[in-house]
Amino acid sequence: MKRLIIAASLLGLVSCSDEAPKPLLYTVEANELTVNIPAKGELFAAKATNISAPVTRRGMQNIAWLAPEFIHVKKGDIIARLDGEAMMIQAQEKTNELAITREEITEKNSSLEQQISAIKKDIGMIDQEKDFADKFSIDDIRIQSKLEILDQMQNAAYLGSKQEYLYWKNDSFSASSQGELGLLKMREEQHQSKIDQFNQSLALLEIKAPHDGLLTYKANWRGEKPRPGKAVWPGEKIAQLPDVSNMKAKLFVLENEAIDLAEGQTVSFFLNLDANKVYSGKVENVAPFPKSVKRGNPQKYFEVIVILDQQQPDLFMPGRKLDAKITVASIEDKVLVPLQSVFTKDQQTIVYIYENGDFIETPVTLGQSSLSHVEITDGLSSGQKISLTNKEHS
Repeated sequence: MKRLIIAASLLGLVSCSDEAPKPLLYTVEANELTVNIPAKGELFAAKATNISAPVTRRGMQNIAWLAPEFIHVKKGDIIARLDGEAMMIQAQEKTNELAITREEITEKNSSLEQQISAIKKDIGMIDQEKDFADKFSIDDIRIQSKLEILDQMQNAAYLGSKQEYLYWKNDSFSASSQGELGLLKMREEQHQSKIDQFNQSLALLEIKAPHDGLLTYKANWRGEKPRPGKAVWPGEKIAQLPDVSNMKAKLFVLENEAIDLAEGQTVSFFLNLDANKVYSGKVENVAPFPKSVKRGNPQKYFEVIVILDQQQPDLFMPGRKLDAKITVASIEDKVLVPLQSVFTKDQQTIVYIYENGDFIETPVTLGQSSLSHVEITDGLSSGQKISLTNKEHS
């Protein structure tokens, strides 16, 4: 009896295993097709006051201190300080050189005055001797002999020559001394000019806010923001005071996904800090060419600028990251089917229509598509059922 029961059970299992599985079908319906393109990006201010490193002749300078980012600063508040230790040392060296040069000028003036005074004394004595010789020279042979008269004349001629030499020496020495003093004065002016330049540069070491605003730091082409110890070029932009009442979004779309992007398209996005709140905007501009956004990454992106439909100054801050969807197409009352139900055979797009237990291979014409569905513009109608699997080898 037990053997009969077991045999009957096995027969039942065999009969059940012979039943064909139910086909995976999809009922075609007219629906709305929405094509969204994913994007990532961040918020930025449409208007901002740039703050740059001071333009000096000192070349690159190192940042010594920075105020915290995203704080509200007042006009005149110190935003950054540049390292001025090297300049202070150089300024002190030039100050010492200036003091030495001025001492040299003082010593030179004193020496010149002494030498000129000595020359003038010699000139005064020679003048007196020459006047005396001229006044008391006797050329009467009745009183003096011819030799004495000749000696007096030679003495007067010698005094005249010496007088002329001393006058020449005085003029020549005065001219040469003025040249030496001029060189020292020139060196003094050069030292003073250098010191003035250092003082001007030292006065520019403190970078101050030009007006009230929210402080943000500007990243360079490598994506690096300023930090203490980092070197900056003269005139390099290091910070901004953005107008947070007029924010926009900068999105990046993968090159192979950027299809049919255009101005005016609707954008929905959420901030990474609060994914539950969705905001909206419209595409303002699409970059004409893709570009890399990370150094060393060959993947290219199209940059898309978005105008926000609403502003929230307390929440929308520059640099805040976001995820977005750009709606490039929204079509109502279109025949839509899942992408997995469409196949290609002999370079023709087909679907398998299910009728009366059979699958009929039917060519179709495709329209726009999304990541999951595709529009059928010809070959199908609402209410028909199609296979979700390929029936070619069934």
